[in-house]
Amino acid sequence: MPYFNQRQPLILADETHHHLQRVLRLRLHDGVTLFDGLGGEYSAKIIDITKKNSTLQLLNHHAIEAESPLKTTLIAAISRPEHMDYSVQKAVELGVTEIVPLISQRSPPINSPALDKRQQHWQKIIQNACEQCGRNRLPQLRTACHLSTFLQQPTNEGAKWLLVAEAKQRLHDFQRQKFNYIQLVIGTEGGLTPTETQQLQNAGYQAVAFGQRILRTETASSALLAVCQAWWGDCG
Repeated sequence: MPYFNQRQPLILADETHHHLQRVLRLRLHDGVTLFDGLGGEYSAKIIDITKKNSTLQLLNHHAIEAESPLKTTLIAAISRPEHMDYSVQKAVELGVTEIVPLISQRSPPINSPALDKRQQHWQKIIQNACEQCGRNRLPQLRTACHLSTFLQQPTNEGAKWLLVAEAKQRLHDFQRQKFNYIQLVIGTEGGLTPTETQQLQNAGYQAVAFGQRILRTETASSALLAVCQAWWGDCG
């Protein structure tokens, strides 16, 4: 069901207005494509422009989808801001369904107010990445939590993998199997602690290695999601 009310003009302000006028340099009567994060997209045209607002007339809703048939959850240990930002952005571009920021023992220290700001920042990255890559459904961003809290939450059936450089199993060992849902756990720059690794394995997560080289945390999340989409998703 479309979220926007097509009978009423839509007024855009602040960052969205600035993006239309200063970045895209759109003018009166130009066409625009919009999405509300719930699926599908809208065609619209600009019917009024002021210094602070752009007013759009919604035209039609189009049931266009760009989601992968493979559902993926990225459980990413919170790393340095620039690394975490990259991981979130590229995960969205690679079709991730859900992102769980994990407060691991080796995550940089962060207090609650700062964490709340970063949560809002990641949500904005998700929205911008969807706009850039043409996705019209926003991946879910879960509230950052510690491992013990995460493991108490219910999860869907499917593959549960934990990236461990020295693991005996390789990702390609699973290539011939079929998966509809995959959870990937990626540690921070220093990796997860042995205790955290054991907790995850006790909860059913299989330790897997990815090639012969040790990857940075932001490289690992992108690389694994890309391979998963190529083998079981829509990039093959």
